[in-house]
Amino acid sequence: MAGTSIKKGKTGNKGELVIRFTVAECGEIHSLGEYHEDIKTAKEAAAIYRNIPPERRHGIPAIGIKVHRRGQLPYEDIQIDILSGGEIHTGMLHYDPETENNPLVWKAVEELKRLFPEKEVADFKNSRVFPGREGGKRWQEKTNI
Repeated sequence: MAGTSIKKGKTGNKGELVIRFTVAECGEIHSLGEYHEDIKTAKEAAAIYRNIPPERRHGIPAIGIKVHRRGQLPYEDIQIDILSGGEIHTGMLHYDPETENNPLVWKAVEELKRLFPEKEVADFKNSRVFPGREGGKRWQEKTNI
């Protein structure tokens, strides 16, 4: 699977989904430093991320996942930075049904987890912020809720 582009799939009759990756030298402000988009594989994104010289980093580097539906305009794409600093933030995916319920997105996340085993996974979906769900203890501890 590493190095192959398997990020396409159909969901209903809306059009084919394409998952791509982005890499930002500065995750807070993408235009500050290097910004790469339309990266086809997590392996390529990881290589770009790791090749950003530490002395030139202007912020916290990030890897994002971009969801594009063929036939839609680019401004309708969903782009979420998932890997940032020392964490992989899967909780961010729960804010949008297009990403939360998309198996291609979760497959991309699993690839990032595999490529960055040293990164901690932060998923706050199951915290008190989302009533009726269990877990999320790590996020609750960080935010003192």
